[in-house]
Amino acid sequence: MKLCLIVYYSRTGVTAKVATALARACGADLEQLRDLRPRSGFAGYWRSAWQALRGLPAEIAPPQHDPVNYPFVVLGTPVWAGHISAPMRSYILQQRERFRRVGLFCTMGGSGGRDVLNAMAGLCNKLPVATMCLRQSDVLSERHAATLADFANQLVTVQQEEQEAAR
Repeated sequence: MKLCLIVYYSRTGVTAKVATALARACGADLEQLRDLRPRSGFAGYWRSAWQALRGLPAEIAPPQHDPVNYPFVVLGTPVWAGHISAPMRSYILQQRERFRRVGLFCTMGGSGGRDVLNAMAGLCNKLPVATMCLRQSDVLSERHAATLADFANQLVTVQQEEQEAAR
């Protein structure tokens, strides 16, 4: 078992790209949240926005990793209509009592990232050890490398502190 678990939801693949690169950089386990209802096409897009705006959770498949087994968990979500994605909201509500420490990141097409990170921290009832917001255009054009590296370094530092504290 690794010291860090990265849990993410991605409808379009942008958040998945960031989560995968982050897991590789940090040597973390990776968990992709699985929505039980499809979100493709026009109807899926509008249902996603509606659920996010209303603060509604989504039905998700049971996770494969138990966050209680990790000193810290990093949560990643896309920003939907200025809010947390419904699948990530569900995960946090289901698992938040099992988090020790959290790191948070989001990807966004426009704005609202800081508000989403604050809302995630509030749902977790924890101050994050590190946060990161990335624009979709920066991820797709590979202009996010320095920001991702800084965030990964913060997470690695937390991992090292956890290892030292365990000794």
